[in-house]
Amino acid sequence: MRTAVFASLLLLSFAADAVAGDKPPWRARRRRTDEGLLRPGLHQLKDPKRWPAEPESPPAPVDEARFRKALVGMCEGMASAKLLRRIAAEVLLAAAEAEVDPFLLGALVYRQSRCVPTLETGFGVGLLQIQARMLADNARGSNLRYLVREGDAWQERRRPIPPGALRRLKNSLINLRLGAAVLAMWQDQHPAIDEVFPGSVPHRSAVAHFGWGDIVRGTGGEDRALLARRRLINRYLDTKIEPRQTDLGFAVVSPLEGIPRLATSGLGDDREEGARAHRGLDIDATWGEPVASLADGVVSFAGFDLPGRAPPQPLPAAELATTERPPLGPGGLFVCVRHAPRIVSCYMHLQSYRVTVNDRVQAGQIIGNVGRTGAKVSGAHLHLEIHRDGAAIDPVPVLGPDFVIPPQETLAHDFAMASKKLRLRRERRARWKAHLAEKAAGK
Repeated sequence: MRTAVFASLLLLSFAADAVAGDKPPWRARRRRTDEGLLRPGLHQLKDPKRWPAEPESPPAPVDEARFRKALVGMCEGMASAKLLRRIAAEVLLAAAEAEVDPFLLGALVYRQSRCVPTLETGFGVGLLQIQARMLADNARGSNLRYLVREGDAWQERRRPIPPGALRRLKNSLINLRLGAAVLAMWQDQHPAIDEVFPGSVPHRSAVAHFGWGDIVRGTGGEDRALLARRRLINRYLDTKIEPRQTDLGFAVVSPLEGIPRLATSGLGDDREEGARAHRGLDIDATWGEPVASLADGVVSFAGFDLPGRAPPQPLPAAELATTERPPLGPGGLFVCVRHAPRIVSCYMHLQSYRVTVNDRVQAGQIIGNVGRTGAKVSGAHLHLEIHRDGAAIDPVPVLGPDFVIPPQETLAHDFAMASKKLRLRRERRARWKAHLAEKAAGK
């Protein structure tokens, strides 16, 4: 309590007289979880510059009906349609008040809370998962007060917020109005805080600070927020993904919205400490995202994987919700589509699917939703396999660079390769020890 009061007085004193120098006049704001400081993940690019430029927002004024339809569609199933329509209107209102991009604010609503106003986690509270203790020295009364560097000095700025907003974060409109002001604050303070707070990793925009605070320790959250923004804009504009020609004999589309997508693990990577090899491509995704068929075809399987050598069990989509499932194998719930006599694509770890064996599907048709069924450790993602004559082939060249960024460009790939190298070294050492033991026993 004493520290917070001192920090507030310090902020006010610096507001009265601009402060010169390269060091910021406040202690670094950091997001903490129940386990301590938020930790960076591995599912991010080694070089953020690999991402293409983000699309411009659609021109103002924003069509409220189209925006509402786009956000409600992304958040479908997370809350009632009536509540989602209200949230969409509140996003537009809060964004206009703070003069921030409504598509970025809507993307943060989807990414942070999956559009659930009352969500409370170790990460934060409400639609934007705001953490009160990180903002306690800025959000005072009916103003968000913060300092911005102008030339060689720090000057105070104020933005209006609902009174007592930090105590009412489960109220959707209050959360959005405060969150929009906070987003504007980070945009005002960025990139000056990157220069004066040491330790931030390279990142692309001010939205990285929305998740981390002053010191950005990873870019995964930023990447996913901007991905959600791409998806929201595409839905608003009703943008269709153009098919890509392949050497398979037919064109393909991306199985996920918001291209390009980040692949985190590829064909042949270790699984279960080298006991088996990865047979497909893992693509980073959000739980519940729609999954589309790569191309026209006929559903050859829809059901669930079983442990061990038991064959997968087909299950009609209509019976999915009412059938009690046994323990699942590594593939979880999955769907396979035959596109040609020799070519099949499979979509695994699904949370649910919407098709049944022998259904005819078109390229881009939604066949299921992203989940993590069958996965032991990893979070929600799409595991994509493509088989030619029964053998798995690499999906990366099929999808191409416009649809997917290959796993070799991620931190996760470097970590996986280092782990594999260590495993192989241990195995060589074990074989050598066994050889020496046999030799000694022979004597």
